[in-house]
Amino acid sequence: MNLSQLHYFKKLAEVLHYTRAAQELFITQPTLSGAISSLESELEVPLFERSGRSVKLTSQGEIFYEHVCLALRALDDGVAAVRDREHSAVGSVNMGTTFTIQDDYLPSLVNDYIKVSNNAVLMKTFQGFTNYLLDQLRKGSLDVAFCGKRENEGDLVFYPVTSRELKLCVREDHPLARRESVSFSELRNLDLYSYRRGAPIGEMVFKLFQDNGVDNVKQVYDDDVSMGSFISFSSPVVGSIMLDSLALRLFSNVRLVKIDEVPERFYHIYMVYNKKHAHSRAVKDFIQFVMTYQGNDVFEDEETEAE
Repeated sequence: MNLSQLHYFKKLAEVLHYTRAAQELFITQPTLSGAISSLESELEVPLFERSGRSVKLTSQGEIFYEHVCLALRALDDGVAAVRDREHSAVGSVNMGTTFTIQDDYLPSLVNDYIKVSNNAVLMKTFQGFTNYLLDQLRKGSLDVAFCGKRENEGDLVFYPVTSRELKLCVREDHPLARRESVSFSELRNLDLYSYRRGAPIGEMVFKLFQDNGVDNVKQVYDDDVSMGSFISFSSPVVGSIMLDSLALRLFSNVRLVKIDEVPERFYHIYMVYNKKHAHSRAVKDFIQFVMTYQGNDVFEDEETEAE
């Protein structure tokens, strides 16, 4: 077993496709197949099952993947600790983000950081849902993430940076489209949709509905784009309760209406990093830059855990 085999295994476990994994690793598919076969022979267990042109991890593969991520991250931490002695900001930052924050805040933040770092730092951006991004921070695949907050994450530091409003989204021909605001009492008999439970935003809106006696909302969506698309192309009598984000700029025929009972800063978005991991100088500088960034909102009601 060697380091290359572990990197190859990790990439295949993440993309679950031999051709794509080989392309991203800049190796041939036979080389990748041979490395995985050799690894399986050494471990004496199958790590992948073929599913058409793709593959999926076996139960043994899933266990091995968790340990490989930790092992490779430990090596990265060691390299970062050594390089940190040089006090050089040259390097890269693996940054995860939800779609919600990719409107004005994140592009401005990244552009401003690139300027102050004189283009010496490569920003690698990965998109995902909050739960996925937080899991990747734990595994070490990401250095920082911009997403929601999950409770009981002792190793993760959540630093609030901005917020998004929660509003009623309807098509322009909906009876409520021209209203400036509505109350929950006016929405109780409508056909409404919102975020799926299990994600932080889904749990937040579920509690909001409970507190306001709203039980006619179907919580079936994972993301803003899918929900916005549903409203844009469906019946004019349906609506969704969702965040005011970049997704809604994609659809010219939808309108947002304020909900009286919803606080203006309903959903906080955080910069998150793992305090248990050693970070390169580039990552440390980026984290510090975010914490002092002038484009941040001020959250007087938020307590931030810091190292």
